[in-house]
Amino acid sequence: MDKRSKTIYVAGPMRGYDNWNYDAFNKYSEALRSKGWTVINPAELDSEYARNETRRNEGIPSDPHSFDPNVNYHHQEFLREVLMRDLSCIAKDCGAIYMLDNWENSKGAKAEWALAKALGLEIFYQIPLPKNENDEN
Repeated sequence: MDKRSKTIYVAGPMRGYDNWNYDAFNKYSEALRSKGWTVINPAELDSEYARNETRRNEGIPSDPHSFDPNVNYHHQEFLREVLMRDLSCIAKDCGAIYMLDNWENSKGAKAEWALAKALGLEIFYQIPLPKNENDEN
């Protein structure tokens, strides 16, 4: 068994979600780790970028609701950089990908899914749990 077979990338929507949807990425990454997976979580990779002062000064977006790579050059450059990073991680290191809910509404997650499909990786999808009377919302 090669090391890729137990490495999984978590993919899903970020743009337009509060806190870039990091809560969902982190929640499912921890659940996958508890099942023995080595997890590549883009939310964790992004937090490394955020700690880098030079990158912050280069215009890395802080507000997921105003991030628009279609009209903002710095946002476009940031998107190119993180997509290259993330797609490279999937191609080099992963044997599987885990798709969070609403991934199909994310251009980045669709690119990650397409690469995983092209490489023949295992693809897992988040299955929403049924709500019960004790759930909020």
